Amino acid sequence: MRDRELRRRLLLLRPPDEIGAERRAWSVARPAFEEREPVGRRWARVVRPLLAFAFALALIAAVVNPPVLNAIRDALGTDTHVTVYKRALFSLPAQGRLLANSPRGAWVVKAGGARRRLAGYRDASWSPHGLFLAARKRHAIVALEPGGGVRWSLARTGRLAAPRWSPEIDGSTRIAYLRNDTLRVVAGDSTGDRLVNPSVASVAPAWKPTDAFVVGFVDGTGRAQVVEVDSKKTLWRSGALGQPLALAWSDEGTRLLALLPHSVAVFGHNGKRVGGVRIPGRGVALALQPETRRFAVLVRYDGAQRSGILTFDADRLPGSKRLLFAADGTFQDLAWSPDGRWVVTGWRSADAWLFIGPGGEQKIVSGIAGQLGSGTGTVRAFPAVASSGWCCSPSG
Repeated sequence: MRDRELRRRLLLLRPPDEIGAERRAWSVARPAFEEREPVGRRWARVVRPLLAFAFALALIAAVVNPPVLNAIRDALGTDTHVTVYKRALFSLPAQGRLLANSPRGAWVVKAGGARRRLAGYRDASWSPHGLFLAARKRHAIVALEPGGGVRWSLARTGRLAAPRWSPEIDGSTRIAYLRNDTLRVVAGDSTGDRLVNPSVASVAPAWKPTDAFVVGFVDGTGRAQVVEVDSKKTLWRSGALGQPLALAWSDEGTRLLALLPHSVAVFGHNGKRVGGVRIPGRGVALALQPETRRFAVLVRYDGAQRSGILTFDADRLPGSKRLLFAADGTFQDLAWSPDGRWVVTGWRSADAWLFIGPGGEQKIVSGIAGQLGSGTGTVRAFPAVASSGWCCSPSG
């Protein structure tokens, strides 16, 4: 074969995932391009070749450096339903917007992949229908728009955490939040800030879907309490639960679930314990599937660097147990898509988000810390998917 023919054939070869590599390289080069300072024509002849050289290096790195995806494949093994790997968050597998929290701000990710960082806001959560966000700054509880516009800010001293927006009732709403070791509530228009309970655990409050402003929380003795906030009337209080990790209500408000270190407790509308289930390993996160009484639990197995997602029916415990997913590594957080078909979890040790859909279909997006994290240099903080952070239904 002549040199000319060999050269022609080599030029026709295409590297694996060429289009994906181009996109990844552009994601590296674009921020630097957008942040560049204007240069005079004299320097353009020098700068442009340097930019082209940097782009080429990024392209080569994107093609020949797949250790993250290799590690993910090793953790999953071969007997899986994985169908899609991505190195960039181009889109969500279902409608709605996904909310994530990083140490330097909250991120709102739209279904088409567009995203916005709300710098300086932490512990963000959605309002009803996803019209607004409740969040905290160092010394304030803030209501803001998903685009970043601030509606109001309530200055408060002390340690603030876990602002949670209530359902809308007769055109008004409430926001419950933790301040030091107390639970407080403020109206959705920033008025009427008041104390609800003087001694609570550091567990996010959970609003009951109902025709009154009713909130569940964990008090300082490790018991679940349910209070009607406007009247401050305690509706019920559970027995000692130890150290609850999270609370969540079913959509119709007839079940309150409490995630404990090694089990899930289910309470009826009057506070009677109507069910429960032991979970293998240690509980990490809990999420109710929309419009059902099914829930997902993220567990970290004892004595192993392995995690799993289990689903249950709150009315058929423990017989309804189903293993949705298991893999090596450290996982955190759970959130269901608005249509209840997909669940997302943060795969911290692989720097990825894992989406699990109908029939076990899986979509993995790697490099999340670089895309949505915070920090400087090569150290990036992995962002946390907000509780109930996938909002809202197409009609919402």
